[in-house]
Amino acid sequence: MLDFENIGELFTKVVHSKEWEELQEKYNKCHDIYVLGHGGNMGVADHTAVDMTRLSNGTKNAMCPGSCIVATSYINDTNFDQWMVAWLQSRTSTRTKTQMSKSLVYGISSSGKSKDVIKALQWAIDNGMEACLITAKPIDVEIKGLTQVILGVNYYHTAECLSLLLQYELTHGSGNICPPIGSNSPEDLEKLNWKGGKIREHSYPDEKINVGVDFDGVVHKNSKGYFDGTIYDEPIEGASEFLKKLSAKYTVIIHTCKAKPDRGLVSGKTGTELVWEWLKKHNLSEYVGKVTAEKPRALCYIDDKSVKFDGDWKQLEEEIYNFGVNLNE
Repeated sequence: MLDFENIGELFTKVVHSKEWEELQEKYNKCHDIYVLGHGGNMGVADHTAVDMTRLSNGTKNAMCPGSCIVATSYINDTNFDQWMVAWLQSRTSTRTKTQMSKSLVYGISSSGKSKDVIKALQWAIDNGMEACLITAKPIDVEIKGLTQVILGVNYYHTAECLSLLLQYELTHGSGNICPPIGSNSPEDLEKLNWKGGKIREHSYPDEKINVGVDFDGVVHKNSKGYFDGTIYDEPIEGASEFLKKLSAKYTVIIHTCKAKPDRGLVSGKTGTELVWEWLKKHNLSEYVGKVTAEKPRALCYIDDKSVKFDGDWKQLEEEIYNFGVNLNE
C-alpha cells in the first residue's frame, strides 16, 4: 500500500504549530492572495486559488498563474527564475500601498529549492506584501518576514496532498465553510453557516459519522499498564469483529494518550507510529480512520475509564468514586 506517512497526524501537527497560527492570522487579514507553485505543485496552487475564492463568501480574491500560456510567455520575456516575479509585478501594477499590505503571496513547494517561487516571495516582502511558504523541506535562504510552514514529509505525493488539505483548514480557520459533497450552492452554504443565525444540530458533518474509540483497555488489552511504553499485548476478544462492523457504517477514530506529541520515542518510534504498527500487525488498521491524542468530534465515545454525565453532579461524584476519585478526603 502507498505510504502517505500518516497524513492525518501530520496535518494535526502542522495546524497546532506557531507557524501555522501566524499564517492563519495573515490569511484572515488579507484580501488578495497570489498562489504560486512549482511543477506538480502548480496544479495544487491552481486548485487552491479556486477554492480559496469560491469558499470565502466574498472575502478573498485568490489567483494563480496556472496557465501554460502565462508561464511560457513570462519565461520568454524574462527567464525561468524570474518569471513569477514578472507575473506578480504585472498583477499588482495598479495596486496601492494599502492594497499591497493586505495582499498575501502564498508559495507551495516540496523540495524547498524552487527558485522561481523563492524569488517571488522575496519580491513580495520587498514590496510591502505578506508572504508565506508551505514546504516539505526548509529553504536554504533567509527571508525576513516570511512565514515558513515546514511539513517535514519524505514523499512528493504526501506533500502535495497535505498542502491542498491545509488550504481548506485556512478557509475553515477564517470562519468560512468547507461543505460536504453535494452541498455547494449558495443556499446550501447559507444553511451550513451558523453565523447566519440558525444553529445546526451538528456543528460539523463528522459529528454524524465518527465514533471515538479508546485504545488501551478497549482495543489493546494493556494488562500490565504502561509497562515499558511498547504495545505488548493482544487485542481484547471481540475487538476485531466489533471494529469491522462499526467501520462499515461509521468512521472509527482511535483516541489515545500514546499519540500525544510530548510522549518520548519508544524503540525510536512515536506512540502514533506504534499504534498504527500494532493495528496493522493484528489486521485492524483497515477499520480505523485516524489515530489521535485529541478528543474527536463524534456521535459517541467508547472508553473503559469514561463516566457519563447526565446533569446530576451528586450522582457523578458517586460514580467517579469507583475510579478512585475521592472528593471527601
